[in-house]
Amino acid sequence: MDASWVISMRLATVYGDVFAERVIGNLINFKTFCEGCEPTCSECRAGHGSHVGDIVGLHPVEPPSMAMIEDPEEYIRELGLNECDLLLIVAIHQDILASADILVEITGAKAVIVPIEDPTWVPPGLRAQVKETLDSIGVESAFPKPFCTLEPGEGDLIDEFIDTYKIGRPICYADVKDNVIAEIGPLRSAPCGCTWYVSQKVRGKSLDDLDALFDEVAKAHHSYPCTASMAKDREIGDALLHVAGYNARYAVCGAVGIEDCRNSVEKSK
Repeated sequence: MDASWVISMRLATVYGDVFAERVIGNLINFKTFCEGCEPTCSECRAGHGSHVGDIVGLHPVEPPSMAMIEDPEEYIRELGLNECDLLLIVAIHQDILASADILVEITGAKAVIVPIEDPTWVPPGLRAQVKETLDSIGVESAFPKPFCTLEPGEGDLIDEFIDTYKIGRPICYADVKDNVIAEIGPLRSAPCGCTWYVSQKVRGKSLDDLDALFDEVAKAHHSYPCTASMAKDREIGDALLHVAGYNARYAVCGAVGIEDCRNSVEKSK
């Protein structure tokens, strides 16, 4: 049997934003998921495999709104949620998110990831409340802001999720010849799949002009496009789109051995 079809973990998502579909698309890796390099696609993702067999539930819901949901538990139970090991919660109504313990009770999830691509999705107070609730019932949780900041250390199952699906804070490998990026690709991609596209766009670029290289990374990141919010996040002090862009640059810099990459990012802010 093809190893890519062996179920590693049962994944389900409850979502109110199409960002979740992009993450799931990256995991499924269907042929038309990324068409950024058309008509000269090199099919860089061909050997990446597919985790379609691990996706056990896709549950679209209404996006966040100011209207109150009077009985969140009834609303949740009517969704027909599937049992899963890890539940991905994306941009759902805050009354539903506040009932994360009910979501876990119904699905049996042992870990919950709540990506924050927009500051309005999960206010800090609600995040603290949900984390405390999940901690109290022994469920791992992570609230990466944005999703491409997710790193190991949030719990064993979340670490397994990162390792199995190779998504989170992006990390690249590279082969540099004569100061030119001869080959580059993701060891761990941003969950949306952007790292694959950025890698394609910087392959063949020279390291003699770092400004030009960083411009190429930024252009690729925007063209993919990144779906993180342009609104300034008060906690971080920057737009989440910019944070994701810096992560894309760090991944390239780390792969090709540019040691002053973080300084270059600070100067560009």
